[in-house]
Amino acid sequence: MKTVWRDAKARRMLGAILMSSLGFGLNILALGQVLFELTGSTQAFVSVLAAQGIGAICVLPFCGPLVDALRSTRVYVAAAAGKAACVLAIVAITTAGPDDPVPFVMAAAVLLAVFDNVERAALFKFTAHHIDRSAVVKFNAVNGMAFQAGVVIGMALLGVVLAFGSPAGALLLSAGASVLCALVARGVRPERPENTGPLSVALLRTALPGLIGDWRQMFRRYRKELVVFAMVVTCTADFLFANSMSTLVVPLVDRFYDRQSWYVSALEATFGTGMITASFFTSRTARQRLLPLWLGVQAAVALLLSSTGQPVLHFAAFLVAGFANLNSLVWLLASLQQHAGEGDKAKMASLRLLAIGLGSVVLMPFVGRAAKVSLGTGYLSVAAIMLVFALGSIWVAARFRPRAATG
Repeated sequence: MKTVWRDAKARRMLGAILMSSLGFGLNILALGQVLFELTGSTQAFVSVLAAQGIGAICVLPFCGPLVDALRSTRVYVAAAAGKAACVLAIVAITTAGPDDPVPFVMAAAVLLAVFDNVERAALFKFTAHHIDRSAVVKFNAVNGMAFQAGVVIGMALLGVVLAFGSPAGALLLSAGASVLCALVARGVRPERPENTGPLSVALLRTALPGLIGDWRQMFRRYRKELVVFAMVVTCTADFLFANSMSTLVVPLVDRFYDRQSWYVSALEATFGTGMITASFFTSRTARQRLLPLWLGVQAAVALLLSSTGQPVLHFAAFLVAGFANLNSLVWLLASLQQHAGEGDKAKMASLRLLAIGLGSVVLMPFVGRAAKVSLGTGYLSVAAIMLVFALGSIWVAARFRPRAATG
């Protein structure tokens, strides 16, 4: 870890990631707050999350070829700047106050998801070319901590902003953080040259047939390992749970905390603190046999939140939820990364993100409809979904054989 901090390029890159995640922490809660104030319902925010999932589904199959064809630095910087522009557009829409702002916000949010997923794809290649080979593994470990720290700082900052200003002001800070991310990343010089050519019509013409062929070959290679595809589907659970917690925390505060909006950021920061705490123990807790346990814990937390109004239990539940969420997320991510063949790693990452996007599109509206009945019903729907994933993960925990173990 000391090697990472001594590397100027790594430090600069971690700074960019910190700014990006800080903006994310501000944006996700501020957007939910804005839409709740405009509509008085969680359904609008759920619709936006579902629309972002559609945006991810549409762009992810093409992210890899785009990033491979262009310099990752330029793609990363352009994506960060694009995210800032989308957030500014959302502020302009909500400030202008059209009769029904939700469709316009949804359109901007979909474009925001597109830029976000392009940025993630660029980060993979960016790291490989800008960080010394000997420090890549350690950098990835610190990267996860930097991201969670940024999210927690952003959520805590939201509470300060809401105490003196409005959710729109928090969105402006989020846009500023994305701009800073772009400026910081722009100053990083590559460790090794990237094999790229100019973007051309010929390149785009040959990209689609090649892309389809690559995907067909990958599915052929893994057709006898259904458990791998079950793991990809299970990756949906952790992100669905986190998005549901962010969606339902606003009506939770509205009901039990007299609409004191700083409690929104306090509870979400507690969730992030649980994730950061878990990052120190993942070598012992992010294990294959424990996957059903961590998914089951998340189901139990949602069940608890459906039936209690005690602040102490709320904060304890969010802390435990964050701890469990990171452990299941880390094991699934690391196992898929290591199990995928050398030529399939980027496609496996895209497949995982596609599953997450599709899960958001299919399941988040179900959570939203349940929450319209009552807050408790909303949390019960999350508990039921997570219980299904937990039961399914028993098969994953029993059947998955890492590539290293099978030779």
